[in-house]
Amino acid sequence: MKRILSERNIVVILFVMVLVTFSFAQEDTKKIERMFLDSNSVTSQNESPEIKAATTENKNAIPVTRLR
Repeated sequence: MKRILSERNIVVILFVMVLVTFSFAQEDTKKIERMFLDSNSVTSQNESPEIKAATTENKNAIPVTRLR
């Protein structure tokens, strides 16, 4: 008679649990990313012209990674 909690069955159960956990985490990450992007678009629309000018000046700066 086979044991229900054999080593193979435990590995399969743990693997399925990891897949389920990562799928929930991925969904939550997508939700958080959408909220972050939506909040950035709202704040960028409400910025004053001085702030927009300052941010466009910074876009022309060379990133540190490109200096090496």
